[in-house]
Amino acid sequence: MTFYFMKTGLVFLILIFVSSSAMAHTSYEHEIKCPVDGEKFKIYVTGSYTTFGTYMDFQKHGAIGDLYESAVNSCPKCHFSGYQDDFDTTFSEESKAEILQILLPFEKLPMTDVVENEITIAIYLWQKRDNDAIAWLYLVASYFLRTDQEQILKRKELQRNCIIYLKKAIELKEYEEVETYATMYYLIGEMYRRVGEFENAIVYYDLALGAKKKPDWLEEIATGQKEMALKSDDDNSI
Repeated sequence: MTFYFMKTGLVFLILIFVSSSAMAHTSYEHEIKCPVDGEKFKIYVTGSYTTFGTYMDFQKHGAIGDLYESAVNSCPKCHFSGYQDDFDTTFSEESKAEILQILLPFEKLPMTDVVENEITIAIYLWQKRDNDAIAWLYLVASYFLRTDQEQILKRKELQRNCIIYLKKAIELKEYEEVETYATMYYLIGEMYRRVGEFENAIVYYDLALGAKKKPDWLEEIATGQKEMALKSDDDNSI
């Protein structure tokens, strides 16, 4: 099945897709302008992609090209980062100065996909954006380190931060659909399992399984992942 990519929060990127008959990843070149320093540069925007499956933490795989890598971009001059829509923003001079201060800790870091997501998170926190959007950025950043044995601690840091903001999103009732809460309980459980906190993982798998309203797929998947937690299996490759 092929899907069109859109900039949304975590829930919609997990649950809402539009099918197409094409069987490949497509993208197009697009010029954007940094809202902080006015630098113009080109990015590649995903048009469509084909998925052959989904990992247990919701990452799609298949003919997806650079779907996740190209979603967030960074200004080559000041390193302001965000989705395409974030570059259409207009900031006051005062706000620009504040953003430049936010960017200072990242000034000398190489602009990896993980760092671009972390910069976007820092800006979103300053903007007081929804916790769901921040959780999604942490989750996607962890995808980039899925099998990187040299950055296991960093990957777990990202996953723990994803947990923090998912919990905040749940607490503040950011989700409109009732069954979405079961999905988020499952995802928190899965993040806990991947960082090796198995008791916490089981608690959240049980919350997902015990929810009165939940997606049809959840019962089987959450039960299987709970079995892994019971065996103290923190496999992050799946």
